[in-house]
Amino acid sequence: MEVCKKRTRGCGSSSAEDRLSSLPDVLLHAILSSLKARQLVQTSVLSRRWRSLWRSVPCLSIDQGEFQSNPGNISQTELAKFEDFVDFLLLRNDVPALNSFCLYMTEGYPIRIDFARWIRRALNCPLEALHIQSVSFCRVKLPPDLGSSSHCLKRLHLCHVSLGKKFAELINYVCVVLEDLELKECELFRECGRYDNSIASSSLRNLIIDDGFIGGNRMIITAPQLASLHLIIGLFNMTILLKEMPSLVKASICFKLPPDAIDCIDQLKLLSNVLNVTSLELSGLFEMVLPDAEPVEFPTFENLRSLLLDQCDLSNNFQLLCHFLGSSPNLERLTVRCCKLPEGSAGDEGMGRLKKLKSTEIIYEDGDNIQELVCFLLVVSDRVLKNTIRLTKV
Repeated sequence: MEVCKKRTRGCGSSSAEDRLSSLPDVLLHAILSSLKARQLVQTSVLSRRWRSLWRSVPCLSIDQGEFQSNPGNISQTELAKFEDFVDFLLLRNDVPALNSFCLYMTEGYPIRIDFARWIRRALNCPLEALHIQSVSFCRVKLPPDLGSSSHCLKRLHLCHVSLGKKFAELINYVCVVLEDLELKECELFRECGRYDNSIASSSLRNLIIDDGFIGGNRMIITAPQLASLHLIIGLFNMTILLKEMPSLVKASICFKLPPDAIDCIDQLKLLSNVLNVTSLELSGLFEMVLPDAEPVEFPTFENLRSLLLDQCDLSNNFQLLCHFLGSSPNLERLTVRCCKLPEGSAGDEGMGRLKKLKSTEIIYEDGDNIQELVCFLLVVSDRVLKNTIRLTKV
């Protein structure tokens, strides 16, 4: 019996070791790529097969929170350990090309840390995706020169990062294959001698700008290949001008502004540069009464199929909604979510009938006067046999 038991244990141990060592590198790299950097290095103790495997993993995710015991505050000892670990990790990494490099900093992280050396070292080898996120606003400064391989970047996601005065030049002339750019609450100053920030990219396909601060007059964005756009307009980045976006298919624009911070003309300028979209989402749009003093036309959305109005002001006799419905002849789906509605009755202002509208959803809260909105939509779509109006309470 004792001999049998020993053989069984031996066979089991040998079998487990064989299964582990027989896994291909591609599969092991895929597993390890989902781990944070500290966990990644700790896998070296699992077996002889895994001892140096972490050094060739193509995705690195460095999270300072792994070294911080007290949220919001880091001790000098923890800070020193974190710095030493990142230096060691990047020095020993011998992967020929990185798929992604992620750097996460938590609140309370000291400014004196030289993050630039880590970013440059990661970009010494070809890198496809760079993600930098700081909880504290603009604690991290992006180096003006990202390194010799920054021309390989396809995805750049930055959160609470100070971009520096050379950022526009970096996007325009260095990151020539960049496809995805996300800027969340970042800080951008114009270059000396220039009046505007001008970002021009012939490769960019997806762009997200989530609030932030623009130092200068305006940010002008030119992206002829852009297919998807998501803008959150705040007080500090309200001067964004879009140009040359003929390939744009999907756009989402959110206004986080008080009513007196932006006027009808400014809103129309933004909308006039997204004319080709098939899907449009608008949030926080104010009532739009076209001025009589100067001839201003509401843009025509020939390709628009899906329209979402979220928390928009429709209180002026549904004029904003009338403008959109009257200028979107091919609209098929309409969603009105928690918008400000008129108190009394409203008419259709003589607007033409919609022929292709198939689905309408009204999402409302307690106290919303949705009766007039339903009546208005029934009138303007009375010839559409397949249009369905669905009411959803939140």
